[in-house]
Amino acid sequence: MHELSRRSLLISSAALALGAGVGRAFAQSDVTATLKMQGFGGDAELAAMTNAIARFNKKYPNVKVELSVDPISTGWGDYVTKVFGQFNSGQQADVYGTAIETFQSFSSRGLFLPLNDFVAANPDFSDFAPSLFKQSTYKGNINYIPIGWNNIMINYNRDLFDKAGIAYPKDGKWTWGEFRDVAKKLTVKDASGNVKQFGYEVPNQNFFIQPWFFSNGTGVVNDDWTASNMLDPKVSESLQFLYDLIHVDGVSPIPGKDTMDNQFMAGQVAMISRGHWIIQSAKTNKLNMDVAIPPRKVSDTTVIGFGGYAIAKTTKQADLAKALVLELTSEATQKEEGEKGGGVPGRKSAAETQAFLSFPPSAALYYQTLPDTKAVPSPANFQEVEKIFIRYYTAMMAGETSIADGVKQADAELNASFERLKKRMGG
Repeated sequence: MHELSRRSLLISSAALALGAGVGRAFAQSDVTATLKMQGFGGDAELAAMTNAIARFNKKYPNVKVELSVDPISTGWGDYVTKVFGQFNSGQQADVYGTAIETFQSFSSRGLFLPLNDFVAANPDFSDFAPSLFKQSTYKGNINYIPIGWNNIMINYNRDLFDKAGIAYPKDGKWTWGEFRDVAKKLTVKDASGNVKQFGYEVPNQNFFIQPWFFSNGTGVVNDDWTASNMLDPKVSESLQFLYDLIHVDGVSPIPGKDTMDNQFMAGQVAMISRGHWIIQSAKTNKLNMDVAIPPRKVSDTTVIGFGGYAIAKTTKQADLAKALVLELTSEATQKEEGEKGGGVPGRKSAAETQAFLSFPPSAALYYQTLPDTKAVPSPANFQEVEKIFIRYYTAMMAGETSIADGVKQADAELNASFERLKKRMGG
C-alpha cells in the first residue's frame, strides 16, 4: 500500500537486492521487522527513494519501511528542531536523510552510529569524492554516508541574454564588475520606471548568499566554525556590493520571505543563485537556461552543501538499516536522482551519464568546480547562527540597519551563541 504526498510516504513491505560489489548482506532475507525512515527533498528525491525502497523490497519482503519526507521548506534549522523533538519523544526513525547544515548539531549529541567499519567494508563507496566523507566525520567517526550535493551557481536565462545581446560568461567565469554590468543590462523598466524584469535576485537564504563571501576570501564565521568573522572588512564589502545591486543599481528587489524561483521560470528575473535542484523545475518549464560559476572578487570559490544518510544509535535493526542505506546510496539511486533534477550525484559515475550532462549546457561545471568549494558553515549551533545572520542580513539589505551597525550587532550575538555552545560542549 502506498500513500504518496510531497511530505510523506508510507510503504508497506521491504527488501533489498544488494548490487554486485556493494557489500555483504546484513540480515536474513526472511526477517520480519519495521524500519522508520526520515528523508528530505522534492519530487526527484521522493521518486528515487521510493524506487530504492522498491529494490530493497525484492530482498526483504517481510520488512515494512515507513518513510516520511520533509521538503525543508522552512530551512535546516527547523529540521534540526523537528529531529530533536522526535528523539526527545521516543519517536525517532531508524534511518535519517539529512544535510551538512545539521551534521554537527546531531553528531555532537551522539544521535547516530559510527559507520567507519561499514564504510571500510564497502569499497564501492570509493566512487564518492573523498572530501564528502571527510566532511561527514565528527571527532573521527563517520556518521553519514554522502548522497547528492549542491554547489551554488549563477543560473541564468539564455533567452534574456540573447534578447539583450549579451554574451554568455566565457567558460562560465566572470568578475564581480562584469556581473554587475550584466545585471544592469538585464534589468528592464517600463515607461513609468517600474521594473518589468530584474537582472538578478539578491538571495534571501543563508546557503545562497555564501558565495558572495567566499569569492571575496571571507566568511560569516571563521574557518573552523568556532567564532564570528562578521567584523572582517571583506564581509562588509560583500554586503555593500549586494546592497548596491538593490538600492543603487536597482537590479534586484529587497530580499523578501519568499524566493523568486517562479519569477525566474517565468522570465521576470534573469539570474538567480541556486543549486542543481532547480534543474527539475527548469525542465518542466522548458526554460532555456544555463549555469555559470558565481563571479569572483579574489577567487572562484563557491559554497557546497550535501546530504547524507545516518543510522540512529537507538535502532534495534542496525543490520537492516545498513542494508537500506546501501540501496539509498547506490549508483542506480544516484543516477535517478541526478537525472531527474535532484542534487548533483555524490557518485562521480552517476554524474557522467549523458542524461545528466545534457542539461543545462554547462552541466559539466558542477563537478569541475568541486575542488574549489567550501562547505556551508555548519557548526553545532547552526540553528542559532543561521537565524542570527539572516535576521541582520535582511535588515541590512532593506536599509533598516546600516551595514556598519549590522555587522557589529551580528558579531556580538554570534559570539554569544558560540560561547553558549562552548559551555554546552564542556569547553
